[in-house]
Amino acid sequence: MRCRHLVPALLLTIGLIGGCAGSPPLPPAQEFVSAAADSLVSLRSVRFKLGVNGVVTGLPVRGLDGEISLEGGRDGSAVGNADLQNDFERVKAKYRLSGSEITLSGPDVERVIPASAPYTPRAMLGADGGLRRLLLGATDLRGERWERVQDTDSLRIGAKVPAAVIGGIVPEIKSDVFVKLWISRDEPRRLVRVWVQVPPTRPEEFAVMLELALTRHNAVVVGDGR
Repeated sequence: MRCRHLVPALLLTIGLIGGCAGSPPLPPAQEFVSAAADSLVSLRSVRFKLGVNGVVTGLPVRGLDGEISLEGGRDGSAVGNADLQNDFERVKAKYRLSGSEITLSGPDVERVIPASAPYTPRAMLGADGGLRRLLLGATDLRGERWERVQDTDSLRIGAKVPAAVIGGIVPEIKSDVFVKLWISRDEPRRLVRVWVQVPPTRPEEFAVMLELALTRHNAVVVGDGR
């Protein structure tokens, strides 16, 4: 009889020990986001990879990767690979931003187009850039779990970004969005990944997912080939 009564106590003890031995407790999400926003003030170059799962009207991008820097011209400089889609064709090409023009080159394309102001390195990096405005404008912050992302132990944070904020960064998005932010555990806190869920505009549509990965913060020399 006594053994039967000991079983619940034993299970409770095991549970408490297991809880204590698990992941470290989550720090305040606001502190991590604020620290990462401070780090973005001095971010002058980064390697990135952007994937788009779905269609955002007016944004003909399926994927981009490459390196961007505030150096090299009025709008900064950028080089990498683009996967583009419009109503009639899909184009995969290499791109290079020089001055205020982007050169696309590949087997099926050789084209020079003007740089789109909202998407230049100058618009995305630094104290007034879109990445920092995204963090400063995020609301309903909540720490979710520790995860290893880009070989970096990171705190995953869920949040919401109002339409007025996200629309100032990606003009084609007209609604509030849900986001997840991954911020490095080590200091200085660095934004290493962003996931954005754009709600459908019509009942028959699906949500669109955008995912941005960031590496080599302030260690990129655009076009160095590394």
